[in-house]
Amino acid sequence: MGGLELTFQHQNSWHLGIAIYLFLGGLGGAMGFLAALNHLVFKNKDNNMHFWGTFLGVVLVNIGGLFLLVHMLQPFKFFLALFGAAAFEGNFHPWIMWGANVIVIFTLSGILWSLLLKMNKESKLTNFLGWVTLVSGVGTFTYTGFLLSVAPAIPAWSHPLVPVLFATSALSTATAFYMLYTYFSSGDEKRLWWGKWNEKVDIVLIIAELIMLGAYFNYLYYANAGGKYVFEHLTGDTGFVFGFLILGLIVPLILEILALTKKIKTFIPIAAILVLVGGFLLRYYILHYGVYVYPWPS
Repeated sequence: MGGLELTFQHQNSWHLGIAIYLFLGGLGGAMGFLAALNHLVFKNKDNNMHFWGTFLGVVLVNIGGLFLLVHMLQPFKFFLALFGAAAFEGNFHPWIMWGANVIVIFTLSGILWSLLLKMNKESKLTNFLGWVTLVSGVGTFTYTGFLLSVAPAIPAWSHPLVPVLFATSALSTATAFYMLYTYFSSGDEKRLWWGKWNEKVDIVLIIAELIMLGAYFNYLYYANAGGKYVFEHLTGDTGFVFGFLILGLIVPLILEILALTKKIKTFIPIAAILVLVGGFLLRYYILHYGVYVYPWPS
């Protein structure tokens, strides 16, 4: 009895615009989260820095949302997504609904909190909005990975580590932003401490990303034929290997370690920029190699 032939088909829906959306959403949400964390948990009340970090984070998240709306070609669906997954069909859309709601909460709380910080208005309301920004920031930079992970017929997206990998990458890019901010702005010892803290945390995050990528590749190679197909194409892509793995992860890791141990401060902005580029390339290539496997399961 003959079996069905296994075939692979690249998804042709989500490309550059969605990669930008995923990147900016993760970066912006993590920027707001780290600002609130520093202000509320570490009590490092640098109102001007937290204003810019949160306000720009909100702006980036919503610029990313515009790419999604343009891609959908029917912007009214965004508003429908706020009120129920019934507006759509398919596995992706409940996460679009939750993501839309979280982004709205992050946008409103982030703008109000950052403006109150800018006016130096400390109150219970300010702290409450800060906590809402912190929590909704976590939701904003984590949900995009879950959005992809519910596509079981696409091995590159359905890997169980994709949500964690995207969240770790988002935090890494946000630390890169604060590394740049503290490097190019004058500040007191608290701001200098924050810059050093982000450098140290980013080293840990990059190492964590490398470990997770090892698990990601291991899963793809051994899980099924579709995963092995994606593995071979990803690892054979010069842009992914050289652009993302080497320039986007390994080189900035080395530069950040040298910046901390050898006190070579000029390495900090170079490493931060490479981390930001790497964060975008991660999302671009995972979307690019979104390959459907027919029939499923393989």
